[in-house]
Amino acid sequence: MKLTRRNIIMTNIEKHFNEFKKHRLSTIVRTNDYDHAMKIIEGSIAGGINFIELTLTIPNVFELIKEARKRFPDANIGAGTVLTIDDAKKSIAAGATYLVDPVCDVELLKWCNEQDVLLIASGATPTEMYNLQMGGAKIIKFFPAMIGGPEMVKLILNPFPQFNLLATAGPNQSNMDEYFKAGVLGCGITADLGGAPVGTSLEEITEIAKKYVAITAKYL
Repeated sequence: MKLTRRNIIMTNIEKHFNEFKKHRLSTIVRTNDYDHAMKIIEGSIAGGINFIELTLTIPNVFELIKEARKRFPDANIGAGTVLTIDDAKKSIAAGATYLVDPVCDVELLKWCNEQDVLLIASGATPTEMYNLQMGGAKIIKFFPAMIGGPEMVKLILNPFPQFNLLATAGPNQSNMDEYFKAGVLGCGITADLGGAPVGTSLEEITEIAKKYVAITAKYL
């Protein structure tokens, strides 16, 4: 085989995919308060979570991505609710290390793959997930996971064991074990962490993050 730069140097997609496989957990920050979003980021990282998704619905989110990358350079700060290529470009320019979308958009996936940017695209049905897998998705976001829960994960993975599923909008402290036992690659948490109400202290957020990390550690 002829050696090329691509053969001998890991791509950014592969790098971030491999890093996520080591952690298997992300915080999905969804709030309308910029300062509170930063508090959730800080508490999540202090609690041991390395992957933080900042949804584009947060006010001044691109500035938030820049600030978070500057304050926490060792963390993976991603952009979520990415719906268009323009959203993707702005997120990447702000410093997002990975992207997440809430829909099955094969064209956006193709563009991100061409840019060597990890996109975690979403599927809610086996057909959507299969189309994303065939389009080159490394990780498929099962969204919203609450529509079928861990039992649906099992049913999907029976014929499609190659799917690397990230369950979101469903996992919480009481049921996350069941999602991992069902076979998901990882869980993305809003619930009481990324969705912690304004007024929740940094210390409280950090302790919540630690609880999720402790659950996930059993499956690493």
